[in-house]
Amino acid sequence: MNPVPDFRPIRFLFTDVDDTLTTEGRLLPQTYQALWDLAGAGIAIIPVTGGCAGWCDQILRTWPVQAVIGEGGAFYATRLEGAQTQWRYWRSREEHRRDQAAILNTLKTLALPFEVQLAQDQSFRHVDVAVDYNQEARLTPAQAAEVRARLAAAGYSVKQSSIHINVWQGEFDKCAMARRYLSEQHGLSPEAMQQGSFFIGDAPNDESMFEFFPNNAGVANIAQHLPQMQAHPATITRGRSGHGVVELVACWLEQIGTAVQ
Repeated sequence: MNPVPDFRPIRFLFTDVDDTLTTEGRLLPQTYQALWDLAGAGIAIIPVTGGCAGWCDQILRTWPVQAVIGEGGAFYATRLEGAQTQWRYWRSREEHRRDQAAILNTLKTLALPFEVQLAQDQSFRHVDVAVDYNQEARLTPAQAAEVRARLAAAGYSVKQSSIHINVWQGEFDKCAMARRYLSEQHGLSPEAMQQGSFFIGDAPNDESMFEFFPNNAGVANIAQHLPQMQAHPATITRGRSGHGVVELVACWLEQIGTAVQ
């Protein structure tokens, strides 16, 4: 990485998941170990993902994380005593479910000249709707842009990750919920949030995080998206995806004097 960030004041790592922690769709053992090493050094890890609620439940229960933010900022979940978890939504879950049904109905009426497929994990989503453009289905850049434009014209919030086009109703995004989490769970002011947090991501739906948190990095594969982004990362790893996260954690632990296991 160049420049190398100053990790010494950082207490929280917010990290995207798809194509940031994962590499070609898989969580590599060295990336998973890097998370354990960082957590062992006392850093609170909070994945911030467009992934579904079902995926987030698994992450919260099995990864070395303090919390998880899912569906692009629709909720955050924390682990309580034992196996209990607590979920906090941007609005009520019932309101989100009504909005989700309206989005699905809108998709049926778009009459696009090409087929649009929902993400395979749609049935495990509590709030948003995910259109698959680069996971199991394939849309051309022009087709993906048309889907985004038509849904935005219908009044919805639309963001594109490296694999999905995520659609929701409301003013939340990844950064808004990250800030709510830090305020509600840790009592931090906006200034303290910025000073004590680090974010790493890879895609246009991470822009709000890059914009608010000055301590941030993109993994190398973000380069393909930079021309479409207004807010760019402060530094970029040499490695792609999970390899870049391993690189970041190694620098972090070296600075704070903790050996990598």
